[in-house]
Amino acid sequence: MDFNFQIYNDFVWGFWPGIIVVFGVGFFVGYLASFLGLGGGFIYTPFFHSFFHLTAVQAVAVSLAQMPVSSLSGLFVYYQNNKIRWKQGLLLLCTSIPSAQYTAYKFGRFEDTELGKQLYYGVPLSEFIYLIVFTFFLGILAIYNLITALKRRKKYYQSLEVQSQTFNPTPSSSSISSGAKSNLDTDLTQDSSVNKSDVDSFFYSPKSILVVLFTGIFFGLFSSLFGIGGGFLAVPLFVYYFRMSPVEAVATSFLGIFLTSFGTSLMFFFQGKLHLELALIGSFGGIFGARIGSLKAVNAKPYSILLVTAIFQFLVVVWYVLGKLPKF
Repeated sequence: MDFNFQIYNDFVWGFWPGIIVVFGVGFFVGYLASFLGLGGGFIYTPFFHSFFHLTAVQAVAVSLAQMPVSSLSGLFVYYQNNKIRWKQGLLLLCTSIPSAQYTAYKFGRFEDTELGKQLYYGVPLSEFIYLIVFTFFLGILAIYNLITALKRRKKYYQSLEVQSQTFNPTPSSSSISSGAKSNLDTDLTQDSSVNKSDVDSFFYSPKSILVVLFTGIFFGLFSSLFGIGGGFLAVPLFVYYFRMSPVEAVATSFLGIFLTSFGTSLMFFFQGKLHLELALIGSFGGIFGARIGSLKAVNAKPYSILLVTAIFQFLVVVWYVLGKLPKF
């Protein structure tokens, strides 16, 4: 296999700075990806698209190629802490893998067609469509995650205040009974999802199967289309529908990211869209970052994962739009 590391000369600051920056971005993305369960492509893809002038498909391919190694590092930590919900994760893969393969095949070929190369406001049509769809869906999800995170944060601190009053009663709060303590414990349990009855009682009802399989289709589609792993769909599904804790949702999403990205990377490789030399350096950084991020996520506050996710999604959308939007 021939590695052509000369592509690092295309970096704005030169060869060695390019290698160092890619390694650093890999570490940072590995940390965020394992903490958020998003695969990291929402940073990788715009980064390689902007700073190495790769096409949209090539940027997605490099992004996906780094996910199997870094996600495996984080997945091992989650496995050791028993955070993976295997039933939902394996069911998701039934549709995410074929969906990702089909999308990668079509997406890779569209870029090489006459229609895909046609300039639209100075930008190839394939990249213009990618820009619009990427920013729209990531922006919508960022708003949704931000609102949810702020609600959970408010509930979390309200629960702490009730807890303080319960165990340190004053004349004005002496009426708080053991029933209030019970309600508090229930609220905190739901926020941190220490109570796993809803998750562990998962059974293959027709509705549950359809929900997971349907999400798996879009998980694979967006994984191949944007290089973002699909976790931005799976994590909210596991949190809001299956009542997992955020860290369990991230861990289960990571299982899907690992297997889906591995198969899709092979597809892009055989299409000649993958720059392995970029993926290799980024993967080394991602290994260390993913392990640290997953250890951090295990002990994170209930709302923090969603809040950090929303903030970084907003930042990426703004940066990517300002950097790639056609100049009218």
